[in-house]
Amino acid sequence: MCERKKVLRCAVVGMGRIAWSFHLPQICAQDGFQLAAVVDPDEGRLAEAKEKFNPEQCFTDFSTMLETVKPDLTVIASPTIFHKDQTIAALRSGSDVFCDKPVALNLTEAAAMYDEAKKLGRKLMSYQPHRINSETLTVKSILESGKLGKLYMIERHISNYARRSDWQAYIENGGGMLLNYGSHYIDQLLYITSGKTAKVKCELRSVITGGNADDVVKAFITTDNGVLLDLDINQAVTCPLPMWRLCGTYGTAIYQDEKWRIKYCDPATLPPMTASRHLAAAGRRYPSEAIAWQEEEVASIPYTPGTYYGFCYDYFAGDAQPFVKPEETLEVVRTIGICREDAGK
Repeated sequence: MCERKKVLRCAVVGMGRIAWSFHLPQICAQDGFQLAAVVDPDEGRLAEAKEKFNPEQCFTDFSTMLETVKPDLTVIASPTIFHKDQTIAALRSGSDVFCDKPVALNLTEAAAMYDEAKKLGRKLMSYQPHRINSETLTVKSILESGKLGKLYMIERHISNYARRSDWQAYIENGGGMLLNYGSHYIDQLLYITSGKTAKVKCELRSVITGGNADDVVKAFITTDNGVLLDLDINQAVTCPLPMWRLCGTYGTAIYQDEKWRIKYCDPATLPPMTASRHLAAAGRRYPSEAIAWQEEEVASIPYTPGTYYGFCYDYFAGDAQPFVKPEETLEVVRTIGICREDAGK
């Protein structure tokens, strides 16, 4: 992390959940950031933001804010349907942009945003917090230990029973679990595996939602390096599956009830095996081996909440590469589009 000599004058757009719980507190708490303005069409929310976070100015109109404040960094935390237009307007005003996920509704919109940033020589990065949470850090540590052997599959289950009734319950608002949660977890899985999407099979269902968008997502994503990603987002289930299952050639890791457990063997201890093509199984027995399994619990690696805005400062105020590269964000959006197409949506 670079020394924070420069102060980034920030404008935060949208006083909803993610701005309130993350962006605003981090900007106010981190050195090198100054809350120059907040924007929301709801004057009641602006008053709440003024009282809690004390921005220098409050605006109900986005364009007026850009003209008046001329921020160094515009943080887009508005609903997804506004991301493209607000990002491009901010870039054209001379501001860099930190855009919440999902960065756009589709690949056409996302590509237009990054093309505009490149054309204007401005910086644009998307927010993908699950890259550095405790689960991702622990998964990467387990895989790097080599105990599981070669990774061939990750199962990622996000389970809840939640009858969605807010704006994200509607397709026309950019809602649905594939776009909403899928943006998090597809990025997380591709980041962990250092892969790109080679092929997809996907089902999308609207089961208990109050709107018309998907609340059940089942996606099988095969990466270009051969790992199968089983992404299961189910907002209509009362008995959850384990949040993680990492499958390797010599062992498996599981995360359930806030505990990581692994079971594995040393390949050097595996008994000799010779496969037979003979159609009569020897002794009419099913395959069975005496394997010296090892089992252990793995401590979760803690996450430091301020880390992400540290990456932001290094990129937007310094010369560092973006923590989330443009091509990585575009790959996530492309994958979501393939999932939707395969599901006939």
